[in-house]
Amino acid sequence: MARRRSGLGAARAPTTLGLLDNHEADWMLQRTLAYMNVNAAEVGEVRTIAQRIDERDPESWPTCWAEVAELVEAHGDKALADGDRLSARQALLRASNYFRAAEYGCVPSHPRFHELWERSVAAFRKAAALYDPPITPVEVPFEGSHLPGYFWRPDDSETLRPTLVVAGGNDDTIEEDVLIIGPAAVARGFNFFTVSYPGHRNAVHTDPSQVKRPDYEVPFAAALDVLQTLPGVDERIALMGFSGGGYVAPRVAMHDERIVAVIANNPMIDYARVAAALLGPMVQRIPQRLLRWAIGRKLARDPMMRAYMEYGLWTAGYAGMSLHDWLLDPEAQAHWARFTIADDLHQITCPALSMVGAGEGEEMLTQTREYHEGIASTRKQMHVFTLKEDGSYDHCMLDNHSRMQQVTFAWLDEVLSTK
Repeated sequence: MARRRSGLGAARAPTTLGLLDNHEADWMLQRTLAYMNVNAAEVGEVRTIAQRIDERDPESWPTCWAEVAELVEAHGDKALADGDRLSARQALLRASNYFRAAEYGCVPSHPRFHELWERSVAAFRKAAALYDPPITPVEVPFEGSHLPGYFWRPDDSETLRPTLVVAGGNDDTIEEDVLIIGPAAVARGFNFFTVSYPGHRNAVHTDPSQVKRPDYEVPFAAALDVLQTLPGVDERIALMGFSGGGYVAPRVAMHDERIVAVIANNPMIDYARVAAALLGPMVQRIPQRLLRWAIGRKLARDPMMRAYMEYGLWTAGYAGMSLHDWLLDPEAQAHWARFTIADDLHQITCPALSMVGAGEGEEMLTQTREYHEGIASTRKQMHVFTLKEDGSYDHCMLDNHSRMQQVTFAWLDEVLSTK
């Protein structure tokens, strides 16, 4: 039974499954299990993992997830060798999801951090090839490197279709972005395209120099150039941003006229305010002379929180810097303050949908309202998801993907029908 927990001050619902005592760990467990709806998780496997985890041992989380992922991957490889493509695809999707969860619990300096990510990608790509038509890996050339992505369409015909482009969040992968909405898009007759941008998990694993930057219209211009060369793509390009992508997608829509509709789930118009809401419960009311000790003690006792925080510093270009030092570093804070679109919302004029879960915290709700009120779009809609009305109130509707998808595509069908 779900229990109310204390956790991060934003982007997390206060209740979780209740299988683990630590809020962040239990929330991540729930997030991973949510992909049951696309055959990328099973209750028995996830419950087995939960029963094995020692929440205070930083090695326990990645070890337990990886052990089950390896077993499930072996099931998938055996099914593929036997010619059972459907069972192989389902098992490999689950293995990819579990390897992803294992990597999530590693700090970037962990010896298995990169390996577990690579295994998640490899398992996903084996599964992707078993769809009809397959989910195709794409590379976007960018500043001497490349940004990885995926393209998927309903069939191999020459039919022109609208395309849903997804910008993922701060801590997800493009494989997870496919799971959360790719099958729903393709089933409804949309092409689906996602790319990992600088500071996003796949991009930084691929090239550690591709860290966060405020001008996301630059990498997405390159991504849209590639998209327009792909088969079946017409001018109906909608851009959806999840979590941290709720800053990226609106920012791109301000600058690139190829975006004819933008969906922010949820809008993040000021990263500094989000960081304050996230970190507030951990650092408020602590005297500065004790802050380093208190943060160190908190993170030492909470391996999942430590992994999340150190990962965030790594993707922002501050690998090796402590959270305490980042908080007090004037240059780092000045850089972080550049991630804001609060004063430029009037530049968004295309149709816009904003979504937020009622349980995400007051800062997420406030930024969503400010975004909705500030954009100049004449066709705009805001949806606040509640448990009573939607059966969902968590960050990015991770507790009810189906309802989020229903709202998204009902709106897209309406606005794109006039294009």
